[in-house]
Amino acid sequence: YQRRVRGCQLAATSWTAWLRSAATPTRRSASRSATTALCSRSFDGAELVAKNFGVSREEMDRMAVESHRRAHEATANGHFKREIVPVEGFDKKTGAKVTVDADEGIRWPLTFEKLAKLRTLRDGGRLTAGTASQISDGASAVLIVNERGLRRLGLRPRARIVAQSVAGDDPVVMLSAPIPATRAVLRKAGLTIDDIDLYEVNEAFASVPLAWQKEIGADLAKLNVNGGAMALGHPLGGTGTKLTTTLLHEMERRNVRYGLQAICEGGGTANATIFELCTEPLSTAKL
Repeated sequence: YQRRVRGCQLAATSWTAWLRSAATPTRRSASRSATTALCSRSFDGAELVAKNFGVSREEMDRMAVESHRRAHEATANGHFKREIVPVEGFDKKTGAKVTVDADEGIRWPLTFEKLAKLRTLRDGGRLTAGTASQISDGASAVLIVNERGLRRLGLRPRARIVAQSVAGDDPVVMLSAPIPATRAVLRKAGLTIDDIDLYEVNEAFASVPLAWQKEIGADLAKLNVNGGAMALGHPLGGTGTKLTTTLLHEMERRNVRYGLQAICEGGGTANATIFELCTEPLSTAKL
């Protein structure tokens, strides 16, 4: 499991709090059963996405390798340091104090040939454990305020939400809704995908962002530039603002204007958000 936290504020500095499970054995057992059922449906949906949008096993394996490579390089170059809050704990076996300050799911070096040897999750399918997101522990947070709240707190805005959308798609396929959600948010913002500098599309399975890229006509070089959930993990309930955190920090690091985030929700729905980096003083910033 990934033992780390991420946090950002759209208007201030990084902050977060570590969450530890206090579940009883009975609750954990029930949670595992629910998770198993959810994963089974997700596997089927991800396979349908791959089939319906023409995403091959080879394309997904290559994307998984690239996700780990990008995550490894981002970590080595210190790109995550501003957004990860170190967590102190103890080694269960030795009792020694440990500090976790980096993502634990990254596997590098990793080769395409190694991934190609993995069995598929379904007989005759295309997805494997290597092209699925990792189950991980994590917490993330963002602070969103209106103009009045921002001025009352006296904070400099880091980004502006340009537009948001929620869209539904086939509830059986379940994982294709980021596509209509993205089309809707671009339409609301009056922008095209070529206007967007960076995108974060959750790597629940490799088929999801690849299908999104094919349908939207997006540039793979701008997609999940620091790796995605196949390498960094998918802490359910925390991934949305974790993606926002990473997207915002990378927009600031590159000094680019627009970022787009898209992520699946339950039951065949998804949401998409376009952010604009704030570079003006508080007194003149367009909010």
